Amino acid sequence: MSTSELYLTDEEIAEFVADTKAETQTFYGYEDQEYGVCPYITFYVYHSKDDFLHVCHEVIELHQELQALIDSPYKKVYNSKTQAWVKATPEKLSREFLQHHAKLHADDGYESLWLGATDMESPAASARWAIFAVTPHASEMRYASIKITFRDNWYQNNKATWHAFVQRWVARLQPEQCYSGYEIGTTTIGVMGAYESDVMERICADHFYGLDIDHPQINGFHFNDDEDGYVNHACMGSGIRTPTWSFLLSPLWRTKLGKSVAEVKAQLAHPDIRISEIPYSIGKHNPNGEPALWIQLGELSLYPVDQGVPELPVLANALIKPIRCDLLQLFTLDPWADDPNPRFDFENGPLWMARFDADSNWPNASQRKPIQPAGQAYLGRCVAGGRCPKTGHWHTPAKENALTWFQQGDVMPDFPESTYGATIWYWNDDQG
Repeated sequence: MSTSELYLTDEEIAEFVADTKAETQTFYGYEDQEYGVCPYITFYVYHSKDDFLHVCHEVIELHQELQALIDSPYKKVYNSKTQAWVKATPEKLSREFLQHHAKLHADDGYESLWLGATDMESPAASARWAIFAVTPHASEMRYASIKITFRDNWYQNNKATWHAFVQRWVARLQPEQCYSGYEIGTTTIGVMGAYESDVMERICADHFYGLDIDHPQINGFHFNDDEDGYVNHACMGSGIRTPTWSFLLSPLWRTKLGKSVAEVKAQLAHPDIRISEIPYSIGKHNPNGEPALWIQLGELSLYPVDQGVPELPVLANALIKPIRCDLLQLFTLDPWADDPNPRFDFENGPLWMARFDADSNWPNASQRKPIQPAGQAYLGRCVAGGRCPKTGHWHTPAKENALTWFQQGDVMPDFPESTYGATIWYWNDDQG
């Protein structure tokens, strides 16, 4: 696209937002450069230079296990040596091929190992399934990062399998930061990102509280080993991010927060919040061998702005605010004057990071509505005309054979001609 022209008109934005509410992973854009809202997870792993090959092998094992889960084949893979995307073949996806490349990089002694795969024809497009991992050899100031895009429909039908996979790999990788939620799918887009995805992120941030911005190759510096104590506040070494659907509170950051495991659990005591203690090894940033906390805020949701400020992220945000990385750089390309398209910059970025604060007006004062209690979804009841509180099958006695699948946020239909009375929709216990 031309960066002097408007990327999306108001009508196109309204259509994209409506389509995304109905179904995530609805894509928009040019051929081989289409973007949409996708679920993702990113592990940020602190490690020493001596652990380079071990971390490479762990990333390769995660990649092997992920291949057994995906329901559409990879079409392109990244060649770390030539820095080019090539056709995916069983050999290039194999453990032996990747371990060979990891050994070559370890022998070189200075290069990072890059591993990538996508089920799209182009890496410059949001994927249903994708992985991109960067393991730096010179790890003094940079996390190793492993980012995965996963298919939303597959997740909805395989939640237990996915959650077991995630917790197993949190335990194995022992990341210092880890986030999962929705984003504009950018897993394979690369170091410089893409202007179009930056624009899509900024547009969608006005419509969905649950949309996250995650650019590991820009954000992933930690500066934890800088001898002068320098901290770059535009990177994640200065704090943790605004809460996403699921996020990690590692021993390092919980210690900086100054709260015990019991105090964290007490502050986040809510029937829809799950906190899992994951054993962590003794190390430089965990001298007492404290556990990490994997925190899941209810169900995966985009939280449309018109439904009100979501309760659970507000609770988690209040907990982590003292160690929040407010100045995190949210864009991949520098903003410039007279840009006709909206993008994050150094002024609106901090406002978005603080969107769950009590005094926030994000996206603006007129659109911001009172907190939406998360527990509504579990009351199992919704009056016609209201917004569906939870994706799934619902039924109503006001009409025969009315079992219907609704997406969270859909307006529940009314049957005013019914002789039964008011139309009340009830959550169907059998979701099969």
